[in-house]
Amino acid sequence: MEQIKVEGTLPVALKKLVGQTTIESKKIVMTQMTAIEYMQAQAAMKDGQYIGIADLAAMTKLVDDDGAEYEISYDMLGYSSKANLDYLNTLKTQLEAKEKAES
Repeated sequence: MEQIKVEGTLPVALKKLVGQTTIESKKIVMTQMTAIEYMQAQAAMKDGQYIGIADLAAMTKLVDDDGAEYEISYDMLGYSSKANLDYLNTLKTQLEAKEKAES
């Protein structure tokens, strides 16, 4: 099964340390998770974490200028701007509509 994706641009850039290089980008790609990926993301949650943030972080990757994709952690998203959370929720709705249209 080919996973359905949508691309977008966050309102506020996220930063990720990769080795000794800091990646800072607003570009993201969101992928619809399989049932197994969804359950694995839920199982990896820690006490006190919110499902909504964990789901969005698991579905979303940060994209650098060269097109390389990097995982977004719960803390990266959780401690970023609320505008990013709102944007990703809107993008998730678009992704779900796209999946429904293609099935």
